[in-house]
Amino acid sequence: MKNPLKELYDAEDFFDFFHVPYHPEILNVSRMHILKTFRTYLQEKGYLEADSTDKEVWNVQRALLIRAYREFVKPTPMRQKFFPTFYQKNGTFYAFDQIKTRS
Repeated sequence: MKNPLKELYDAEDFFDFFHVPYHPEILNVSRMHILKTFRTYLQEKGYLEADSTDKEVWNVQRALLIRAYREFVKPTPMRQKFFPTFYQKNGTFYAFDQIKTRS
């Protein structure tokens, strides 16, 4: 039996497969980090090669994707340090196309 996760192509495919809503701005900037974190969680919990067609497995994998995504939704001191222009004082995320370059 094929593992459905191996058939997914990009971050949007994973979020669609697991019916997880997402902000395109966050996914555009953090897609690789989110998927890497998701993969780490799958490995740690023993669900990397699990059969995603099983509803219980799918639910656990979905929860791990949500957990990985949530780590990148809210600004953290570390992300604010490395990406200060992405966040306002209230923690609002800025997409690349909203950032002005210096003249």
